[in-house]
Amino acid sequence: MSDLSTAAAALPAGSSTVDAQRLAQTPIASYGDIFRPLTGFEVANYGQGAIGYGLSLRGYTNAEHGRDIAYYVDGVPVNDISSIHTPNYADLNILLPETVRLIEVVRGPFNVECGDSNLGGCVTITTKNSEPFASIGGSGGSYGTARAVATYSSESGNYQPFFVEQGYHTDGYRDNSFVNDYNSFNKITTQLGDGTLSIRGQAYGTTFGAPGYINRDAVASGALSPRAAVDPTDGGNKYYENLTANYTSGPADQNFTAMVFTNHDIFNRFADFTPAAPQRWQQDERYTVGGRVRKVWTDETGDGTGWQLLVGTQWRTDFIDAFQAPTTARIVNGPLAESIGDTETDVGPYAQVQWKPVPWLKLTGAERFDQFFYNVTDNLTPSNSTNISPGIWSPKAGVTLIPVKWWDFYANYGEGFRSIDAATELLGNPTIQPFKIQSQEVGTHLNIGQFVFHADVYTTHSQNEAFQAAPGLPETFLGAAVREGYDLDARYYVMSNAQNNVSIFANYGQVVARLLNSAPSYYVPNVPLYTSNIGIDYSVATRNGERLSGSAFVSFVGHQNMTQDGALTASAYQRVTGRLNYSWPNGWTIFTEAIWYPGSILSEFAFNLTGPVVGASSSDIYTAPVARWTVLAGFTYQIPTSGVAVASNDVVHK
Repeated sequence: MSDLSTAAAALPAGSSTVDAQRLAQTPIASYGDIFRPLTGFEVANYGQGAIGYGLSLRGYTNAEHGRDIAYYVDGVPVNDISSIHTPNYADLNILLPETVRLIEVVRGPFNVECGDSNLGGCVTITTKNSEPFASIGGSGGSYGTARAVATYSSESGNYQPFFVEQGYHTDGYRDNSFVNDYNSFNKITTQLGDGTLSIRGQAYGTTFGAPGYINRDAVASGALSPRAAVDPTDGGNKYYENLTANYTSGPADQNFTAMVFTNHDIFNRFADFTPAAPQRWQQDERYTVGGRVRKVWTDETGDGTGWQLLVGTQWRTDFIDAFQAPTTARIVNGPLAESIGDTETDVGPYAQVQWKPVPWLKLTGAERFDQFFYNVTDNLTPSNSTNISPGIWSPKAGVTLIPVKWWDFYANYGEGFRSIDAATELLGNPTIQPFKIQSQEVGTHLNIGQFVFHADVYTTHSQNEAFQAAPGLPETFLGAAVREGYDLDARYYVMSNAQNNVSIFANYGQVVARLLNSAPSYYVPNVPLYTSNIGIDYSVATRNGERLSGSAFVSFVGHQNMTQDGALTASAYQRVTGRLNYSWPNGWTIFTEAIWYPGSILSEFAFNLTGPVVGASSSDIYTAPVARWTVLAGFTYQIPTSGVAVASNDVVHK
């Protein structure tokens, strides 16, 4: 935190960083598993095929498809603004672990480069430019899961290719929970003048079944199998194409970067969202264009003083056509329930200054302004159509004290926001404003030899909490809310040298999310009281250049309120996860991993589907059961392509 740097770890805020090596040691059955070991994250895999999971941070609900975290891949925003499914819907199924070079997480609204959805935090993902090898791999395991992946890359020549191709299938634990997908990631990097230009094209497609949500009481009593499906015709498909160009010139903290992108995304989902309602078809098709320009200047003296200035701007425009209609077995059986056309633009300039007037003090200040332009057509009720252009400021400020080189303290203030959702919030309510939060945090960070420790305490105030009973239904607004919590994160390096790395880690995050002035509504639903992980990761040399690596950890997730009065809860649960890789210097790697839920299999995702927010009964709680055990195994073979022998690396899979 004492450095003058644009890296997430340099901000006066709680952060986590995951590089490719650590990712390769992490057991990953689905993309949510990337984030489970990280401090403060709670992951709800809904088990509904290839839809976005419930990732949450800092007391935001796990029931809204990760909408309260901002996600970027190579600068491209992932959140679907004005999604007909749920506001700022986030789906990271497009992510291939083999392509990831770095993941940076900032908890809370403290990264000025992250705009819309930066409430619980921000996740920025940077992909690799190249590797010195090609590879082939395959894996399989429980519930008919199979995956094949091939890569080609080279670090020789003027143009460095990096191609990753995947085919994936699983039958899924529950009936009608199959997923089929393909994912083609293609990137070429070259020198352009005194900088580097990377052009990336990606095509992803999936078809999937959705088993729906089933009554928790019926499953717990044995009256209903946890694998039962609601409707065998539920499910959907998604097709996504992206073209991105990134240009970088200069060293990391003096550089100029520019990025432009275009996406096409069409998402169809057929689901029985509530037991009393018929199946509903939702379609969201959008074209998105945008870009980013930023420049960094750093002047740091030898005595540890200096300053850094970061300025930039982001822009995105979405052209959205969306509708929903009642269906039976995917056949429309009634008039459209909703149909909108939306052209939505966000322009967000920002600036950040870091200043160290003396070596033991760093001051950070930042400001961002996002201007939105909505042109929304309600095809069913034209009188609801509207054009609005709200804007919102997002200031940030922090101070870091560094009494000794290995110990610092910080305090910060940050504001974040979520944009208005045209589909569920704006129509019929043209005076609505973006949803704003204010957050304060104090924390400390120690790095003493082989021991690293972080602790923070935070409070976040929300002006107007939004609640959506089920996807596609209108939002209701619950008024002001407050989130109060703390995070603890520790790691001890038992061994750390060129040949062997073994570390023990533990983290714990606790938060209470309360509604204010809304009695008898007191709590934000679907927020676990705590999340915690205890584990080990390792990469050690064995014999003759061979290597053993992987990780094992236990996750503990606390109970969560299912209703706003706190009368009904989902019980705490545990998840045990382990991965083991063994690599040979000739390029072969084999691996196996297992996931075990020793306690409840009904608590990872459960919610109040049919009852009132206050006074619901136990029979109103529905769940998505998870498998007690999941086991996967596979191999990778690496083939050097750059004229030099390459030691086998750890690999990751879906």
